[in-house]
Amino acid sequence: MAPPVHHWIKDQDHRQFQSEGYMVIRNVVPASITDNAVREIAAFVGADLADSTTWYRGAPQLDGIVPLHHAQSLWDIRQSPNLYQVFAEFFETPRLMVDINRCIFRPPVHPDFPAISHGTIHWDTDPRAPGPGSLQAVVLLTGVGRDGGGFQCLPEVYQNLDAWLKRYAPRHFDFFNPGLNHWKATQIEGKAGDVILWSTKLPHGTATNLSDRPRVAAFISMEPATDDPQVRKLMKNWWLTKRAPDCWRGLPGQLDPEPGAPAVLSELGLKLIGVLPW
Repeated sequence: MAPPVHHWIKDQDHRQFQSEGYMVIRNVVPASITDNAVREIAAFVGADLADSTTWYRGAPQLDGIVPLHHAQSLWDIRQSPNLYQVFAEFFETPRLMVDINRCIFRPPVHPDFPAISHGTIHWDTDPRAPGPGSLQAVVLLTGVGRDGGGFQCLPEVYQNLDAWLKRYAPRHFDFFNPGLNHWKATQIEGKAGDVILWSTKLPHGTATNLSDRPRVAAFISMEPATDDPQVRKLMKNWWLTKRAPDCWRGLPGQLDPEPGAPAVLSELGLKLIGVLPW
C-alpha cells in the first residue's frame, strides 16, 4: 500500500487566505537548507552573526533588502520538493514556474542607524487593478517573534478593500507609501522553514525589529508555468549568467553578474525555470 499523501495546505488555510488574504504553512523548508541560506546572505552583506557591529553594512536606502538572487542555497529553496508541493496545492496544478527574487537581512533598530528596521505597510502592486491579484510569498530563514521585524499585514483593509480604496485612495494614490505605517498590524511569528503566502491585494510589510538579532528571509514565489518561449529563454539566461531580472538591477551593493558558476539545479529546478518540459 502506498504511503498517504501529505497535504501541506489544509481547508482552514484556504479559508484564512480567502477571508484575510494570507496563510502560513509551517516547517516546509528543512534546516539544512535554511541554515546555508542564512550563512550566504550574511556573507553577502558582510555580517558576522556573532558580532552585532557588523549587522548594519547594507545600503540604508534598501532597509534590509538584500540584492542577492543566485546563491546555491536560494536555488535549493526554490527547488525544494516541499515548497514546490505547497504551490502545486495552492494553484491546483503541477506545472509551475518559480520567480527569481531577493532576500531580507533586517537588523534590530539602532540609534546610530535611525533610517532602517522600522515598521512599514504597503502594496507592491496597485490594489485598484481589476481581478483577484496574484500571489506573493516569503520563506523564513530564522525564527521571528513579535516585534522581531517579521511579516505584518492589515487583514481588515483586505476584507473591506473596495470600500477602503473608495474612501481613502486619491486619484494619484501611492500604493507603495499609502500612509498606513501607524495602523496596528497583525504580526506573523514563525520559525525557520515556515512559509507565508499572501495576496497582492493585502497591505503588508515588515514590523519594527525590536529584538536582539537580525531577521533573515527569502522572497520566493511560484505561478502556473507559461509556454511562452521568450519567458523560458529569459529565465534560463538569468540562471546561467547569474543576473537579476531586469527590473531589479542597479541596486546599491548589487553584483552584476553575481560571481561564481551557475547554481546546480535538480530536475525539478530545471522544470521550474522552463529548461525542461513538464
